[in-house]
Amino acid sequence: MNGELMHHSKSLYEKGIIKNRKMLTQSQYPDYKFVCRINHIKTFHAAIKSICFSDFGTFLISEDGMRITVDQAKSIQATVYMVPSFFEEFYVQDLQSFGIKVNVLAECLSLYGLADCGVKLLYKGDGAPLMILLDPHDDEDLSTECAIKTMNVDEPMEYELDVNSSTLNTLFIRGPDLSNIFHELDKAAEEFEFTISPRSPHFKITTLGVIQSESSVEVAKTSDMMLMFNCQSTTVARYKSQQIRMTNKSLQVATKVAIKTDSSGLLELHFMLQAENQEDIYVQFFVTPLLDIE
Repeated sequence: MNGELMHHSKSLYEKGIIKNRKMLTQSQYPDYKFVCRINHIKTFHAAIKSICFSDFGTFLISEDGMRITVDQAKSIQATVYMVPSFFEEFYVQDLQSFGIKVNVLAECLSLYGLADCGVKLLYKGDGAPLMILLDPHDDEDLSTECAIKTMNVDEPMEYELDVNSSTLNTLFIRGPDLSNIFHELDKAAEEFEFTISPRSPHFKITTLGVIQSESSVEVAKTSDMMLMFNCQSTTVARYKSQQIRMTNKSLQVATKVAIKTDSSGLLELHFMLQAENQEDIYVQFFVTPLLDIE
């Protein structure tokens, strides 16, 4: 174990997160309400890091898979979705729901730095901690067990666009291309304005600065970066720059991005993260609009 890893381990021990280094056995699984295993944590770790803009997250686990949701001030919400086929092992008894500190989960997953690891999550039920078992692939003699406190939480607020709305607009765009667009936009901007229209320029992002300075990027529906464009009517809405920037970590690792909105201005973003030899992970954001556009 290198010096950086030893220092990181000490920090987690001091916080009472790492309890011991004894691996659980298959015979103990009947005691658990939820068990899953991921052979390679890189994409899972990236997805968790991308939603660490709020302290607490809500786990919702069912036969349909695992969802981890965080929100902030009822203005932005992010959810990581994983279907059962994403996992090498997946077992859940009934519906399980609990809250944890997502930044602590991210810290546990980064314990071995960039080393390729397998991870197992186990949960015994109401009041029990979420157990994290890490196994680095380059050292069969080393493993680490973390225990993260859980808490009872209310279900997250549900946001939803009306799929039958005549103003619902949907487009799919290549992730790296959209990431480059955001990289070029004004970093000091206070607001972002999204315009989606059946007429040129089709998709336009405008930034507005503190002294009403503007810059914009336009993408035609025929652009190579556009994978799908479905627009019935023009929608225009503005959002706080800080909220849009919160999606950056997801955008930086996404291969594809879906953007949806309607006349309400509610913005829905889907980021697809591809995992090697695994099903994709999806990170969904909802961003509420600013009420007034002058």
